[in-house]
Amino acid sequence: MPVIVESATPQSSAPAECGVAQLLLEALPSCALVVDPEGRIAAVNLQAETVLGWRAEHLEGRLAHEILDCRVESGQGLPKNCPIATVLSGGSIGTQSQMRVRCRDQSFRPIEYGCVPYPTAQGRGVILAFRDLTRQMELEKDLRRLAAIAETSPIAIVELNEDANLVYANPAMMALLQTFGFTSDARPAILPINIENLALQCRETQAEIGGIEVGLKGSYYEWRLVPVSGEKLVRGYGIDVTARKRAEIELLQAKGKAEAAAHAKSEFLANTKHEIRSPAYVILGMADLLAETELSDEQLEYVRTIQTSAESLTRVIENILDMAALEEGATRFETAYVDFRAFMAEMTASFAQQAQRKALQFSVTVSPQVPANIPCDRRRLTQLLDNLISNAIKFTERGGIAVEVDRDTISAAGDEAGETLDHGGRFYLFFSVRDSGIGIPYDKQKIIFESFAQADSSSTRRYEGTGLGLAISKQMLEMMGGIIGVESEPGKGSRFWFSLPIPSANEKSAIGTRSTLPEVAAPR
Repeated sequence: MPVIVESATPQSSAPAECGVAQLLLEALPSCALVVDPEGRIAAVNLQAETVLGWRAEHLEGRLAHEILDCRVESGQGLPKNCPIATVLSGGSIGTQSQMRVRCRDQSFRPIEYGCVPYPTAQGRGVILAFRDLTRQMELEKDLRRLAAIAETSPIAIVELNEDANLVYANPAMMALLQTFGFTSDARPAILPINIENLALQCRETQAEIGGIEVGLKGSYYEWRLVPVSGEKLVRGYGIDVTARKRAEIELLQAKGKAEAAAHAKSEFLANTKHEIRSPAYVILGMADLLAETELSDEQLEYVRTIQTSAESLTRVIENILDMAALEEGATRFETAYVDFRAFMAEMTASFAQQAQRKALQFSVTVSPQVPANIPCDRRRLTQLLDNLISNAIKFTERGGIAVEVDRDTISAAGDEAGETLDHGGRFYLFFSVRDSGIGIPYDKQKIIFESFAQADSSSTRRYEGTGLGLAISKQMLEMMGGIIGVESEPGKGSRFWFSLPIPSANEKSAIGTRSTLPEVAAPR
């Protein structure tokens, strides 16, 4: 095909005719050019210049077929298959025909055109009016691609008219129609039951509606309705959520069974806790009475063993009931002001006696930085200290046990600033229970705070019962906002500690002097 050379001299028609033709072309709404009887371009409008990429002065005087995608069959004039040649020779062409034009960048653009005769002084000319189809063909290509996606999509796709009647269904939706059929009002059964109202709402608001769930014959679909722009249509997308829904149902059923089992356990413990506690308390009480009678040394040793075992049994029973309450979420905390030093003296008195029976030193020290009156849960604090001190006495054969209380000197859990005193009217108390007992291996220290864990798996079971009490202490402290830990070395004893937040402390209460409760010395 000939290539236009910009430097060539154009062979234009008479100036007067060109002026009239130019005015005529500029009045047209589409791209247009005038061709003289010899098949040469006489005038071009601005729209045609824009599409072709050539200015008018570079096109005028050139053969029209140079910009048309026509095969040249002769050396002179227009090719026989050129629509301009057809009109110039007295023929006619159909309306809205299509072909391609050659642009300045040597690309070809599809056009829709029409050719009409145009009389000139030299004879019949032609006006070629055309419209660029490039954008339209791209859109059609995109639409075909989107249509193909809908046809191959595993998601059910439907289109509903203004009466919410089905006007389109892709193959996936057709499969659902075959499976579930139609309702009595001739609408797909798998669509939402109120689809008419939903479709109307979607069209009127021009907004998507999602999360519409439909269940039918054990299958579940979630629908999303989208208004079709410029049309009185609503497009629906149905996603199969059967697997997810069944999993949710199974989880709900499992949750219901678990809650029922937990409730049954709670009911059982609530109904039997008195019966569980009473025998142990009776054994402990009778042993105490028997110890006060005249007994031989051997008999007294037997009674002491009964007392120790009864105390351990009572503690295990209480721990089991407390663990059940924690798991049930039924644990309550009640805060009230207590005389802290009097509380410590009262709480540790029985342990001092136990230590004395084992010939152990026992001391309790409260720092002068600890206020005299402290708001706390007396019952829970007693339980925490009981678990730690009773274990210390149980696993210590010689030496002693030291209980210390101070304002926390280490960063407490959640205290990013590292300051532990007086945070908005609250502070932390640091409790430490140190013993000179058998100690705990390092690799066992992490598991002793787990429920029912044993630090010693040998047949001696020297750590029997420690895991449950410590696990309860850890859970309880975490619920109260505190932390617990241990430092221990086999053969050198252990140091259990916990840090406890004290809420809304009365900073005006008197700061107590350093208080050392009476130390129980080992008998000689």
